[in-house]
Amino acid sequence: MHSELAAYVDAWRHSAGNVLELGREVSVEEGGRPTDLPGWTVHDVFAHLAALEAALAGEPDPPGDPLPPSELRAVPPAYTARGVGARRGVPTSDVVEEFARHVETRSAQLSTDPPEDPSGTPPGTPGGLDWDWRTMLRNRAIDVWTHEQDIRRALGRPGNLDGPGARVTVGSFAFALPYVLGKRVKPARGTTVVWDVVGPVAFTAAIRVGDDGRAVALPEAPDRVDAILRTDTETFAMLGAGRRPPAELSVEIAGNPDLAARFLSTMTLTS
Repeated sequence: MHSELAAYVDAWRHSAGNVLELGREVSVEEGGRPTDLPGWTVHDVFAHLAALEAALAGEPDPPGDPLPPSELRAVPPAYTARGVGARRGVPTSDVVEEFARHVETRSAQLSTDPPEDPSGTPPGTPGGLDWDWRTMLRNRAIDVWTHEQDIRRALGRPGNLDGPGARVTVGSFAFALPYVLGKRVKPARGTTVVWDVVGPVAFTAAIRVGDDGRAVALPEAPDRVDAILRTDTETFAMLGAGRRPPAELSVEIAGNPDLAARFLSTMTLTS
């Protein structure tokens, strides 16, 4: 398997194992606890994970309206809700074991016929989306780890903030910071923002908007910056995943507060 893809698969497997460990310990009461996803309980998060792995393992989708054309780059909410709704009323323990079966099937498929070309076309994607192998496997690593953290926060069982899923997720969100600054915030040319993230997956990123309006990552932070945002690994991941409003999270701001607030308000990179 191509080394980049192998890293995504390893992260997916590791997080899936953590999800199964959590799921096999969840009580009926805990399955009904709310998560950071509006309207979704812990049970619903397990259902979502089972539904997507079922689709990738070759199971037919639940009945519903067809998806729009394949130029979509993200799984539509209606498709996601369909998989969750089909499992409401099913005991959480059964949903967890369904997830386990599909993870085992997918793991065997990837081991038997490992993908070698990141830009190649996988045999199936959730809802038939137009994803290559790189996009699909990276997104699965991010999705499973992010939902593992949703479950952990709801249950009060923190952990796995230093694993391969955390590294893939935080790294992917960090890579997207120039896009957020240049395309969403759109500050004046020459504006420079620094992110300083501490914790199990730490990094410092300096981003500047060039004369062409495009933002790029700098090799190191310059002496003069317009804003600095400091936070920890978990908070940065929650911002990128859109799990809580910035006002509910701990981010230390230095420099231009309005610029920092605009950056924070546009940080959601997934759902």
